[in-house]
Amino acid sequence: MASKVTLVEPKAPHFHVFSSVRLPRLGLVGLATILRQAGYQCRVWCQALGEIPAFEFLSSDLVGISVTTSTAPEAYRLARQLRHRGVPVVLGGPHVTFLPEEGLEAADFVLRGEADETFLELVRRLESGQDWRDVPGLSYQEHGQAVHNPLPPRPDLDRLPMPDLAVLANAGKLNLHPIITSRGCPHHCTFCAVTPLFGREYRHAATPGILRVLEGLRGRRVFFYDDNFTNSIARTKDILRRMLSTGALPRAWMAQIRVDAARDEELLQLMARTNCRMAHVGFESINPGTLREFRKGQGVEDIRHCIRALHRHGIAVHGMFVLGGDEDTLGVVEDTVDFARSERIDTAQFLVLTPIPGTSLFAKLQQEGRLLTQDWSRYDGHHVVHRPARMSPEDLQAAVVQAFTRFYGLGNVLRDLCEGRLSSAGYKLMGHHILKRWLAHHPDLGDAVGAPSRGRFRVEGRLDSLTLRKLSGDLRAALRRGQARLDVHLADVQLPSEATFRCLLRLLDRLASRPGVSVRLLGVTDRLETAIASLLHNLPRFDCVRPGEVG
Repeated sequence: MASKVTLVEPKAPHFHVFSSVRLPRLGLVGLATILRQAGYQCRVWCQALGEIPAFEFLSSDLVGISVTTSTAPEAYRLARQLRHRGVPVVLGGPHVTFLPEEGLEAADFVLRGEADETFLELVRRLESGQDWRDVPGLSYQEHGQAVHNPLPPRPDLDRLPMPDLAVLANAGKLNLHPIITSRGCPHHCTFCAVTPLFGREYRHAATPGILRVLEGLRGRRVFFYDDNFTNSIARTKDILRRMLSTGALPRAWMAQIRVDAARDEELLQLMARTNCRMAHVGFESINPGTLREFRKGQGVEDIRHCIRALHRHGIAVHGMFVLGGDEDTLGVVEDTVDFARSERIDTAQFLVLTPIPGTSLFAKLQQEGRLLTQDWSRYDGHHVVHRPARMSPEDLQAAVVQAFTRFYGLGNVLRDLCEGRLSSAGYKLMGHHILKRWLAHHPDLGDAVGAPSRGRFRVEGRLDSLTLRKLSGDLRAALRRGQARLDVHLADVQLPSEATFRCLLRLLDRLASRPGVSVRLLGVTDRLETAIASLLHNLPRFDCVRPGEVG
């Protein structure tokens, strides 16, 4: 039976510069909407928004987990724990679409590609006991070999319901409401996984359905999640005109666009009249060589014109930059911050070029042997995970941190205040506080590349209160040394008293809840796993690894 389905969006491995934004992704929300309409119990839980009660997992007939590259370690940890408890697990999302065999090491199934229709088909077959082996896009193990079914056709978005945020179990009250209206991108930037995942054909939902959703969000703040909301400028204008004519206007809205959208004066006027307050623009670089390397199809003057045109219409600019391309030097990083400051960009992100599996960039760097680590938790845009061509990884890491620090410095805030740009000053002041928290959680960012060293601790004999006190001190000392990966190995440990074992589990759970810290308890036998399940109300936030198993 698969009548109760629980879907999980794993949390990011570390506190990052976007952690203050409470926004769920919409892939699982769309799947849950489809399953509910088909009569199934289905809710979506976002780990970043709060802990998930263990009974929600353990009472489910199927758990689906979405996997992006940086959340893959947490997704696999959760999948292994559920599979050990007999709960069937299916993984989906971009990371396992391109690395399905890796996903099958932790879960029963991997569903590749766009699963809007194939996930419902899999659920129905599992519920009815029918053969599920030919479900399109499904990967599974058979006789020790991975089987990968051909991908399904790309779905027609008009046949799919708009994602219903009511399926979110623990989102609380959202201050910003996400909407997605299209998929696919005709462009093919080297570092972007959108085209490999969704294709180069631009597909979009019909405008009447979009307006119905906007009607329900009248007077609220909206974020269009589309990778490029203005991919079809004629379509975007039609949506905006109908928003005006029907009065389905958000209090404010924002979206991701390309610089070429700013060449259309009528579009900018419509954006301003419909309460567009901020445009997130993929500038990527101010280095012409890097723009050619990324295949962006734009120049520095296009970027400058875009900023000024948006500002002229009262629309704030969030500039998105990617640093560390083969044409980049430390001077380019400094020039990028100077450009962002001189052009009065309201907010900016300076992310490290990150080779995501499935992209041509990942294939190139892997072939050239330039990947420094495949610890996916570091593939978050904040850590250098490859060897740049014209600077050292350490220098790039430090330069990116310095870029954020310079842009969100109090001097830049004060300059906006003096110039009367109050909203821009407010954005930067908020960014300043977020940056301080981010750096406090990442003492390794200035000088470390790849994964931090792992601390290993072995417990033998009887675990008593004295041994536990020593272990606690050793673990905390390891964290102070920067060893954020902690392994505790139980070597022939006699099962201690219930109170002592509960103290150990709570200690490991508290440590594992810290941002950027991962904990593994190795040598967990069936007997110990049963004890863990009975003593912890939640699924442990640390990983339980059985004897002989690689965590």
